Amino acid sequence: MRAAILRKPLDKFYLRDIDRPKPGKLEVLVRVRAAGLCHTDVHLWEGHYGPLSVEERGVRFPLILSHEIAGEVAEVGEFVEGFRPGDKVVVYPWIGCGSCKACRRGEENLCVHGTKPLGILRPGGFAEYVLVPHERYLVKVDIDLNKAAPMACAGITAYSAVKKAELSPGDIVMIVGIGGLGHLAIQMAKKLYGATVIAVDVRDNALELAEKLGADHTINPARHDVPTEVRKITNNIGADSAIDFVAHTDTTNYAFNSLKRGGKLVVVGIGGEYANFMLPLIPIKSIQIRGSYVGSITDLIEVLELLKKGVIDVVASTYPLDQINEVFEKFRAGKIVGRAILQP
Repeated sequence: MRAAILRKPLDKFYLRDIDRPKPGKLEVLVRVRAAGLCHTDVHLWEGHYGPLSVEERGVRFPLILSHEIAGEVAEVGEFVEGFRPGDKVVVYPWIGCGSCKACRRGEENLCVHGTKPLGILRPGGFAEYVLVPHERYLVKVDIDLNKAAPMACAGITAYSAVKKAELSPGDIVMIVGIGGLGHLAIQMAKKLYGATVIAVDVRDNALELAEKLGADHTINPARHDVPTEVRKITNNIGADSAIDFVAHTDTTNYAFNSLKRGGKLVVVGIGGEYANFMLPLIPIKSIQIRGSYVGSITDLIEVLELLKKGVIDVVASTYPLDQINEVFEKFRAGKIVGRAILQP
């Protein structure tokens, strides 16, 4: 089978023919039709999550990236039930141990023994086929696979983060980073919770997209001081919540400083290094800070249903896998709005 292989950080992707996996008794082989490019893939290519080496986190090269995978069942192991060749599926890539408390409640992304995701610690979707270790990691779909694939990371990550913001109708939420995740979070905050959305991004085309998706206000940090602008919008009160999909030192700092007393900061991005806000303000303002790491299998089922019903939509562009190096450079440079989908 054809696969795009990253031999080491900062290298290019090499297209190679490798052996097609054979599923074991409980495994499922999926023919990949759509594989999303995520900012986590950029961190893997760079070799670090902020100050953390990816190899310290268990990543080993060479590696086939992509954890946003949709396709068709090609082969099933002899003990697999409920799936057969030809079924259209989305793969839940956050593989847990299956037996700890988190896994038993469906939150394998929080496995206490360490999640081993496809495309990060196991071969992923930038290949013609991907081996899925158990049928429970598959969700059947009857929608466009190019739109369904990003739900496995971008969709559930945005969904989980918006839920952690604990919004109510009329609340003001600031969403930092209007990319593959942020553009979904805008729709969720507006349509599911009736919130007022302030979209923040340094790219004008991203802010234009935010407005089209229903954002009530936009701020470009390259031209304006974000906390000052938020105070103007909120009559000097501050935002109820802020969701930081970028999580660099500066973004987390201005998100924190834009919150009202009792506000909530949800940190999602993993590319930053260290926070830079005054610790006494956390108790003085009674600020809640929460991390949010992707989402559960139930989250995936729910966001796929939202997509099917048209409650949310995905802005995505598609490319053949042969163009992976060109597409990857455009993605790194911020020249792709929404999600990039590669088709093996």
